[in-house]
Amino acid sequence: MPMTVETSQEAEQGHRPKGHSMKSNKGVPRVTKGDHSAENSKAGAVQIVKFEPEAAYFAKWQVSSSDWMLLLVVTVVALIVRCYQLGVPANVVFDEVHFGKFAGRYLNQTYFFDLHPPLAKMMFALAGKLAGYDGVFDFRSIGLDYRAAGVPYVGMRLMPAVLGALTVPLTYATSRACGYKPDTSLMASLLVCMENGLVTQSRLMLLDSPLVFFTVATVFSWTMFWTLQDKPFYAKWWLWLMMTGAMMGCAMSCKWVALFLIPLIGLSTIHDLWDKIADRSLPFSGWMLHFGARALALIVLPLAVYIGWFWLHFNVLYKHGPDAIALTPEFQAALDGGPQITTSRDVFYGSEIRMRTTNARSGYLHSHLHPWKHKEGSGQQQVTIYSFADANNLWTIEPAYNKTIDQSNGPVPVRNGDVLRLKHKATGRYLHSHNKRPALSSDKHKFEISAYGFANFTGDSNDNFRLEILDSSEPNLQAINSKFRLIHTNLNCAVYNSRKKLPKWAFGQIEVNCMHNCVPRMSTWHIEHARHPNITAESAPAVSYKPLSFLGKVWEYNRLMAESNENLKGDHPFAARPQAWPWLRRGTAYWGGYGRVIYQLGNPLVWWGALASLAVFGLLWFTLAVLDKRRIFLQLGGLRKQYFSSAGFFTLAWLCHYLPFFLMPRELFLHHYFPALWMAIMVLAFSLDLSTCRLAPSLRMAIYIAVAACVLHAFHTFSYITYARVWSKDICLKAKWLSTWDIDCEHALGGLKATIQATTNSTAAGPMAASSS
Repeated sequence: MPMTVETSQEAEQGHRPKGHSMKSNKGVPRVTKGDHSAENSKAGAVQIVKFEPEAAYFAKWQVSSSDWMLLLVVTVVALIVRCYQLGVPANVVFDEVHFGKFAGRYLNQTYFFDLHPPLAKMMFALAGKLAGYDGVFDFRSIGLDYRAAGVPYVGMRLMPAVLGALTVPLTYATSRACGYKPDTSLMASLLVCMENGLVTQSRLMLLDSPLVFFTVATVFSWTMFWTLQDKPFYAKWWLWLMMTGAMMGCAMSCKWVALFLIPLIGLSTIHDLWDKIADRSLPFSGWMLHFGARALALIVLPLAVYIGWFWLHFNVLYKHGPDAIALTPEFQAALDGGPQITTSRDVFYGSEIRMRTTNARSGYLHSHLHPWKHKEGSGQQQVTIYSFADANNLWTIEPAYNKTIDQSNGPVPVRNGDVLRLKHKATGRYLHSHNKRPALSSDKHKFEISAYGFANFTGDSNDNFRLEILDSSEPNLQAINSKFRLIHTNLNCAVYNSRKKLPKWAFGQIEVNCMHNCVPRMSTWHIEHARHPNITAESAPAVSYKPLSFLGKVWEYNRLMAESNENLKGDHPFAARPQAWPWLRRGTAYWGGYGRVIYQLGNPLVWWGALASLAVFGLLWFTLAVLDKRRIFLQLGGLRKQYFSSAGFFTLAWLCHYLPFFLMPRELFLHHYFPALWMAIMVLAFSLDLSTCRLAPSLRMAIYIAVAACVLHAFHTFSYITYARVWSKDICLKAKWLSTWDIDCEHALGGLKATIQATTNSTAAGPMAASSS
C-alpha cells in the first residue's frame, strides 16, 4: 500500500489546527532540493530529507485574557473539589498520626527525628499555628477525635488542600507552555483535578500534597524557562531558571522522592548544552556562561534551599526531648537540655565501661539473665543492644583467657591490638561467641554472641576478642575518642550490630552477632563511660562529646534519614510494590467509621488511560524510528516535533520518577507513585490532542466532552472513599471494579462493623486502618 509522505512545510503549515503556534523548522526533516525532481515525481518515491539538530519543543505562551479566565475557573473548581467537607472525618487518619504530632513538636520547639526532610512538616506547623493549635494534642493513634480535644484540624488540613488545588492551574499552564491549545490544557487540568487519589492525599495532613505541588512547580518553571531560549540572560530567563532550582530545592525538602527531579532536569540540561556546542555563532565563553548559569541555578541553588530549610528546622527545634534519643550523642549535646556526658578519658584493664554503637542509633552492648531461645541457639545468656543506659550495660575489661597483666606499677592501659575479655558486671559472665547461628539469621558467616560462665569457671578461648582501633594515631584506647572493632580471635568475626529487632522473648531489643567480612560501619563501637576503681575521677583526664556544628548536624541528620529509609522494612497490610502501581491493582485503607471509609484509590480511568498513553508513545516512537531508518518521514499532521518533545519529556519524567523504586527494598505504598502519575497524565492529555488533531473541531470537542464525562462519572463513583461519604454495603461492593480492591465494605451501612459501631455508638477507626510507619 503506498504511503503518503509529508514534507516539513506541508506538515507544519497545511495540517496544523488553528491556534497551534510553531517555532522554526529546526529539527524537523526538510526536503533537499536538487536535480532529483524527476525521480521524486515517480509514484511512491520517497523524498530525500536532511536532519538538523533538534531541541526540545516549548512554544512561547502569550497569556491571553481567556487564559486568565480559564486559570481562575480551574482554580476555583479545584479548591471546591479539594476542600469539600474537609472536616470529615473528624478523626486522626492514617499518617496524620505522625505528621500532626510533628507539627506539635515544632510548636513546642522540642526535637524529634523523622525519616523525611523538614519543609512539609514545618508547613503543617505553620498552618496549625495560624489555626490556633497549641501543640498539646499528641495524635498518638488513628481514630482519635479531633473535636473532643479542640484541635483546629480543618485549618491544618487546609494547607495541603490548597497546595493540591494549585497543582491544577499549574497543570494548565504547563500544557500551554508546551504549545498546546486551551482545550487540551483544560483537559489535562481536569484529569488532575478529578483524580481521586490526588484528591484524597491532599485533604489530609500528609506530605505528598506539598511534594506533588513543588514537583509540578519545578516542571512548570522549567517549561517556562524553555520558552525563553531565544532570550538568554534576560530577566525572565533568569527568573524561570532560578525558580526551577528553588522549587526543586523545596520539593527535595519535603520528601526524597523529589530527588528524581535531578536526573530529569539534569538530562534535559545536558541535552541543551550539547546542542549549544553545535551552534557556531555561540563562542566558547558564551557556552561557559550558559553552563555556569545552569550550574548556579540547578545545583547550587537547590542545595542552598535544601540546607536553608534545615537551618530553620534546627533553629526552631532547639530543645532536647524524649524523641531526641534517636540521635547520636554528639547531636544531642548540641541541644538545649541535652545530656552532657563526661567520663574518664583513659581506659585500663580493670576499668568498668559502657560500650555503644558508633554509626547507628541502636544503643549499648547489653546482657541480662535470660537465655537464647531460638531453635539453633545455645541457650546461653542473651547479649543484645539496648537503647537506654542501665546497670546491664556495664562490662569490665579483663586480660585474655589464661593471660595475666602485671599491674604492680599501676593500672595498665588497653592498647590497639590487645586480646581481651569483657566480663558482664551484673552477672559475672564473659562476652562469648561460638559456632552457633544467631537468632535472626541462618547465614553461615554469622555467629551467636552470648554471655557465658558459671561459678568457679574461669572461661575459655571463645571469650577472647582482639581490639582494633580504627584511628591508630593514638595507640591507647580512650573513651569517646577511640572508635574500634572487636574481632573474635577463634572465629575471626567482628561484633556486629544487625539493627534487627529481636522477638518478644528477647524483649524486642536489637540483635548483635559476630559476622565475617562485615561492613565496618555497623561493627564500629566506642566507650561512653569508663571508670577504674583505683583512679579517682578528679585525678583522671576527662573527655566529653563535642557538639556538632550546623553542617555536621545536616550531614548527620541526612545520614540517619538514609539509614531509616533503608531499614523501613515491614509487613504493613497495605504496602505495595511498584509493579502494581500503574495498574491500580490495589489501594490503601486509611480510615473506617460508621458507614464510611477512606480508601486511597485513584480514578481508574485516569490511571489506566495514562498507562495506555505511555504504551502508545513508546510504540509510536519505535514505529517512527523504524520508518525514519527507511527514509519515510511521517510528520503526524505537523505535530511530530511538538508531540515527541513534550510527551517525550514527560515520558522521561515518568521513567525517572517510577523506575528507581524497583531498586528500593524498603516498604512502599501507592502514594509513592503520585509524582510519576502526574507526569503520565500529561502524556495522556498530549496523546488525546495528537489523536484528534486532524478531526473536525466539533468532533474533537465531542470526544473531549465524552472523555471528561467518563472521568467525572468515575470520580463520582469513588467519591465515597475519597470524601468518607456514607454509603451502603451494596454500593461498596459494586465499586469493586477489581477483585484486588480490598475496600472494607463491612464499614458501610449494612456491614458487620457498621452494625457493631451503631450498637456501641462509636465512629473510631476500625482495624482496617494502619499508619505507614
